[in-house]
Amino acid sequence: MITLYNQLTKGQQRFNARLASSLAIAALLVTAQPAFAEAEKAVPKQLATVGTVKIDNLTINKAPPSDIKRFYVVDPGHFNMTSQTFVMDANNNKLQLHGIIDGGKLPHVMASSTGKFVGVANTTYDRIASGKRDDYVVLHDSQTLEPVADINIPEIRFLTGLIERLAAVSTDDKHMLIQQFSPSSGVGLVDLEKKKFVKVMDVPDCYHIFPTAKQNFFMHCRDGSLLQVAYDDQGNTKQKNTKVFHTEKEYLHNNPYYSNSAGRLVWPTYEGKIFQAKLSESGAEFLNSFEIFSDKEKKEKWAPGGWQPVAMHKERNEIYLLADKRAKWTHKNPSRFVIVADATTGKRLRRIDLKHEIDSIAVTQDKTPTLIAASIEHQTVFTFDAVSGKQLASMDEIGHAPQIIVTMDK
Repeated sequence: MITLYNQLTKGQQRFNARLASSLAIAALLVTAQPAFAEAEKAVPKQLATVGTVKIDNLTINKAPPSDIKRFYVVDPGHFNMTSQTFVMDANNNKLQLHGIIDGGKLPHVMASSTGKFVGVANTTYDRIASGKRDDYVVLHDSQTLEPVADINIPEIRFLTGLIERLAAVSTDDKHMLIQQFSPSSGVGLVDLEKKKFVKVMDVPDCYHIFPTAKQNFFMHCRDGSLLQVAYDDQGNTKQKNTKVFHTEKEYLHNNPYYSNSAGRLVWPTYEGKIFQAKLSESGAEFLNSFEIFSDKEKKEKWAPGGWQPVAMHKERNEIYLLADKRAKWTHKNPSRFVIVADATTGKRLRRIDLKHEIDSIAVTQDKTPTLIAASIEHQTVFTFDAVSGKQLASMDEIGHAPQIIVTMDK
């Protein structure tokens, strides 16, 4: 497991150096004076070992190569000016923390399809919480976590890092697409190979970014349709709308599930109706929608809830929905249960009691899938067997507000 020293701030590094030096001096005093013989015996062995470590001998290890069990937990710290992204994996039914990536305010974090890098779209200010704004993109090596590219972009980011799909990496990892909200709706195009910003592509009043192959992406528009945008390397576009697939009264959660590799979109409403589509460069194929709750359950006030309420396991063709009994307009509140349904028929397969108030869920895409759950209140990440529902592991003290989970798509 990688040591965390490479992700500490300079202030933290200085503090650790001072602490190690103090412990070393204390250990020398203990061994040099017989009067302290009894005290020396009482010093825990592990403390004595730490106290005699030379800072020059510390090494920075690499994380293991990114695999299907790798995931990232984004902690915006209750909208703090700085953020942390925890680099973790769920291999061998355990939870491991490999390091921390520091970021700016409400970052958008994206894993590459190859697993070689993780991209972070950042915003900072030169007076911490005010002053000149600076937007930029950093690509971090997934093993060392060190920056491998730092790309300046115009100050266009829509500062909603808690809405995952307002920035995305293209399916071939060649481009990053970033939502602009003001002064007009647009999508910023970043060339990750040439490490430069290309331009803002004008789009109508549409949001979310769902990339597909051959430099296409889809967006959700206010009339209930999807906008398909094809773009070239210079940011020239061709655009067309799909049919309207939901009504104005069918309110969609703002964090749907989407797979870049499969083009699968799963989008629940506040009441638990599930809309689905298969997106590709050829267009959008809207699949059958279904209600995940019975009329009786709706009367009992069962509904989806949480910041990241839906996930899917593609090979098993299963949809996972975070849900609980709740009052109207509490769709952002945490939930205790996960409802699992067949994505084709809508048939209820099982219900998992998480036994904790959970804000966000995700599912790994391997043959033995892990259900990952994050709790803001408990500052804890839990893992479960996605099939049996058995809790496998947990890790607390995960930042201030662990809120968004980014998993590997393939």
